[in-house]
Amino acid sequence: MTSSSGPGGRHERLAAGLADPGRAELFSLTLRFGPVTRSQLAAWTGLDASTVTRSLRPLIDDDYLRESGTPGAGRGRPVQALSVNPGRHVAIGIKVGPSTVSGVLTDLRATVLNRCSRALSSTEPAIALAAVGEVVDELLATSGSDRPDVLGVGVGLSGHIEPQTGTCRLSAILGWRDVPVRRALSDLLDLPVVVENDANTLALAEHWFGRGRGVRTFAVVTLGVGIGCGLVLGDRLHTGVRGTGGELGHLPLDPQGRWCTCGARGCLEAMAGDAAICELSGCASVTEAMDVASNGRGDAAVRAREAFRSAGDALGRGLAGLCNLIDPELVIIAGESSPAFSLMEDSTRESFAVHGFSGIAGEVRIEVDTAQEDLWTRGAASLAIRAGVGQLS
Repeated sequence: MTSSSGPGGRHERLAAGLADPGRAELFSLTLRFGPVTRSQLAAWTGLDASTVTRSLRPLIDDDYLRESGTPGAGRGRPVQALSVNPGRHVAIGIKVGPSTVSGVLTDLRATVLNRCSRALSSTEPAIALAAVGEVVDELLATSGSDRPDVLGVGVGLSGHIEPQTGTCRLSAILGWRDVPVRRALSDLLDLPVVVENDANTLALAEHWFGRGRGVRTFAVVTLGVGIGCGLVLGDRLHTGVRGTGGELGHLPLDPQGRWCTCGARGCLEAMAGDAAICELSGCASVTEAMDVASNGRGDAAVRAREAFRSAGDALGRGLAGLCNLIDPELVIIAGESSPAFSLMEDSTRESFAVHGFSGIAGEVRIEVDTAQEDLWTRGAASLAIRAGVGQLS
């Protein structure tokens, strides 16, 4: 690994006082919603305009923020709007999966500048974490960026991640238990590292840069090998006290149902995840099942359609439980199997309507994000960006 000034040196590279919570809030609002005016920032934060101007001056001087004139309402001087300089730093996002470690290098707006991946011969933690190091080195080498340019490294993986320590307490998909991911990678990479459940990184990316921007309470539900869920409650990512908040995939729906990877019976994941769809359809993959259900004939097509109907029914009950608890404005469906939602949607909405309390199913917006490329890695980069600008809660 290339030597650097160490994780602590990050704060020397940041603009003066960016780690200050008030200034960091102003910076993050400008990052998410810019171009913005000082008066808008004052209204959103409750600060007076002079305090906003004084707080932002160091960020303008250090080229974290840039000013541009926009026409005013009258004949006066143009209003000066503020935008973040997205190239001031880069961030790295890593997704650790059961067969591949993928990574992206992004600017401060989570725009992907470079990407690479490494196939895994094993999910043994030492092998997977070493692959993370190789991916980070390659991203830097091929982009021309140096370690002092990197705001931080965000890492997303499935399972229970302890928020205080970045330790993976349990990942059934990876077969990990009590793996100190953040500590190991901080030593290996010599960079600031943040680790989070992968569904939570998607919720954060949607909150800061996507469909959830400006929405105070929403959920991201991911479809794929597992059923994941990231929650934003009251404008903040919610992970719970121990990091298990949002484990929608392990909502118990049927005590006599299929066995789940977590060891319990009848979890939502066991009833609506990829394995359940493949088993019920008799297909080798969800993609094949989609093709058979859409274009096939005879018993095979009927079986595939029934697989998606059954998965949708379970998903609708899961969404009802979720929405009855948190009453969100929006639910975003994402993940590798999100394109299959079109085949589940009718049964999902029917089940949601039956089990949702007081007509909530008709009021919650459900939107589908079928983006696949860089989905998880960009989410992990967003995690690094948030941590880097001081929004640690």
